Amino acid sequence: MDKNKRKNIRRRLGAIVLLVLFVLLLLNIFIFKLYEELSLGIYVLILVYFLFFTNKGVHVEDTDEDNLKKDK
Repeated sequence: MDKNKRKNIRRRLGAIVLLVLFVLLLLNIFIFKLYEELSLGIYVLILVYFLFFTNKGVHVEDTDEDNLKKDK
């Protein structure tokens, strides 16, 4: 297995873990209500990070259909 595949697998596993933790955080906020203020604070931090630090540019990759249209 080359380095790129390993890196991609690690990134996917990390994303899955973060998604599970986020779902658990939401469950805690809405259902369990344990450490509610701390959970809300963490949720706000995640929200601020998402709003200010994620790439908002939409990158449209060429599809096969687009390539076929260009060739005609």
